[in-house]
Amino acid sequence: METSLALGLRKLMLSRVVMATTLLLIAAYVEAVSETLRAVNPIYFLIGAVYLLTLLHVLALRFLRPLEPQAYAQVVGDLLVITGLVYVTGGIRFGFILLYPVSVLSASVLLRRRGSLFLAGLATLLYAGALWLVRAGVLPPEGLADVPLLPTKAILYSVFVTGVACFTAATIGSVLTESLRRAGEKLEEAAGQVADLRELNELIVSSIQSGLLTTDSAGRILYLNAFGESILKQPASAMKGRLVHEVLGPRLDPVALRARAGSPALARLEVEYARPEGPPADLGVSVTRLATPGRPASGYLVVFQDLTEIKRLEEEVRVREKLAAVGEMAAQLAHEIRNPLGSISGSAQVLLGGEGIPAEHEDLLRIITRESRRLSDTLNRFLFQARPPGRQRGPVDLGRVFEEAVTLLRNGPEVSERHEVAFDRDEGPHVCMADRDQMVQVFWNLARNGLEAMPGGGRLAVRLRRSDGDVVLSVHDEGRGMGRDEQRRMFGPFQSGTPMGTGLGLAIVYRIVREHGGDITVRSTPGRGTGVEVRLPMVPVPVEA
Repeated sequence: METSLALGLRKLMLSRVVMATTLLLIAAYVEAVSETLRAVNPIYFLIGAVYLLTLLHVLALRFLRPLEPQAYAQVVGDLLVITGLVYVTGGIRFGFILLYPVSVLSASVLLRRRGSLFLAGLATLLYAGALWLVRAGVLPPEGLADVPLLPTKAILYSVFVTGVACFTAATIGSVLTESLRRAGEKLEEAAGQVADLRELNELIVSSIQSGLLTTDSAGRILYLNAFGESILKQPASAMKGRLVHEVLGPRLDPVALRARAGSPALARLEVEYARPEGPPADLGVSVTRLATPGRPASGYLVVFQDLTEIKRLEEEVRVREKLAAVGEMAAQLAHEIRNPLGSISGSAQVLLGGEGIPAEHEDLLRIITRESRRLSDTLNRFLFQARPPGRQRGPVDLGRVFEEAVTLLRNGPEVSERHEVAFDRDEGPHVCMADRDQMVQVFWNLARNGLEAMPGGGRLAVRLRRSDGDVVLSVHDEGRGMGRDEQRRMFGPFQSGTPMGTGLGLAIVYRIVREHGGDITVRSTPGRGTGVEVRLPMVPVPVEA
C-alpha cells in the first residue's frame, strides 16, 4: 500500500511540475506579446511557490514517514495554488476554476473516499472564501474585479457548480479507485496462484525420472526437461527447434509420430540413440498427442527412458541361462563320455605295457592315449561351466601375476613380428582375493582373443590400475572390432569370431570374473578395435614376499 502511495505522489509531483512549467511558458508568451505590462506578474510568484513546494515534497517523501499526511499536504498545497490562480486571473470567466475538480480527482486516487470528500469540501470553501473576501472588500479585486458587480445569485451559483464538480469528481474517483484496487488485489492473487502452479508444474516435471520432450505438430522440439538432457547428453538449448527424428532416429519422423500417437499399439517403441560421446544408448520411447480444446492436434509429448543398463542385465541373464544349459549339457557329456573314455585310455595303457607289440601298433596306442587326454581336457573345460573347482582363494598381487603372464605372452608362438604387446600399470598394490591360476586363465583368454582379432599385426595394449576401490585390467586391440549385436552375444558359449575357436574362452572369463565378485565390460567399434575391462574388488591385504 505504501509503495503504491509513494508512486502516486511521485506522479502527482511530476504532473504539477509539468503544469507549472506550461503555465510559466504561457505567461511569458502573453507578457511578451502584450502591449500593457504589469510591473510584476503575480503568476510568477505562484509558479515559484509550486516549484518550492514540490522540492519540499520531494525531500519529505525521501526522509519522512508516514506518507498519508504528505498526500494531504500536497493536495492542500495544490488547492491553495489553484485558489491563488483563480484570484489573480479571475474565477468565473477564466478556466482555472476547473483545476479544483482535477486536484480533488487526484486526491481520490491517492486517498480513500473520506479523505477525497474532505478535500472536495475544502476546495469549495477555498473558492467561496476567495469570492466572499473580494466581495466584502477584505482583499483587493485583482482578477476578480467583476465579483462585487455580480448579483449574489450568480456568485452562489458559481460556488454551487464548483462544489458539485468537486464532490462528483471525489465520488467517481473514489469508486473507480476502489474498483481498481480490488481488481489489482484479485490480479495479484491470481498471479500468485499462477506462479505457484507454474512452480509446482516445474517441480513435477523436474522430479520425473524420465526424459520428457514436447514438439509442435511438425515434430520440432519445443521443450526438453533436465533428466532428458542427462540421458541425451545434450543441453535443451541445442535440442530446441530440431526435428525429433533428427535426434531419436527415423522411426519418429512426422508421419510416424502421427501414426504412433493415434494408435496405442504403436505408441511404444525402442530406438538406438547415438550419443555425442560414448557408446550408443538403448531408449524406450512412448508418444502421446498433445491436444488443447481449440487445437486438437497441437503437438506431441515424447517420454523416453534409458534402457541400456536394463538391456545389459537382460543380456547377462540370457548368458547365465546359456551357461546353465551348457553346464547341464556338460554333466550329461561327462556321464556319457567319461566312462568309455577311461576304458579306452586304460586299455591302451595295458596294451602298451605288454611285450612283443609292433612299433607301428605302439605308436598308435600312444596316439590313442594322447588324444584321450586331450579329450579329457576338453571335457574338463565343459565341466568348469557346470561346477567350478572348489579352490581356496587368497590375497594375490595381480601386478606380479600379469607381468609374468605378459612376459610369457611376448615370447609365445601367438605373438608374431607384426604384433606389439604393451603393458602398463600404476604404482599399486593390486591385491585381490582370487585364485592365481584362474586370473592367469582370464588374462590368456583375453590376450589370445585380442591377438586373433589382429591376424595382420597390431598393438595389444594391456593396462592395470586402481580405480574407486577396484583393480581394473583393460586389454585393448586394434583388430576388426564388433557390432552391438556381436558384443551382446560374445560372453555366451560357442560364440567364436574365428574359424578355429571353440567359443568357450570368453564364457569361462565371464564365469571366473563374476564368481570373484567382479564385472566385465566391452567397448568395441567395427574397424577400430575392441577394449575389454575387468574390474575386481581390491582388498588391503599385504602380500608375503
